Amino acid sequence: MCDLKAYMKTNDREDLILEAVNQVRTEGGEVVLKNLFGEEKRVKGSIREISLVKNRLVLDPS
Repeated sequence: MCDLKAYMKTNDREDLILEAVNQVRTEGGEVVLKNLFGEEKRVKGSIREISLVKNRLVLDPS
């Protein structure tokens, strides 16, 4: 199974937003994250990096 941990990169920090992310989509300047448990988070920003090998998604704030 390929689920991701989503982080927000701010300056030199990466803060965890959501674990077990299995769906990512963009909607009007937001990144919408949904995990295996049905939890959904909307974040203003853009995708900086996705690594399926490291199971991580990094976002930049807008």
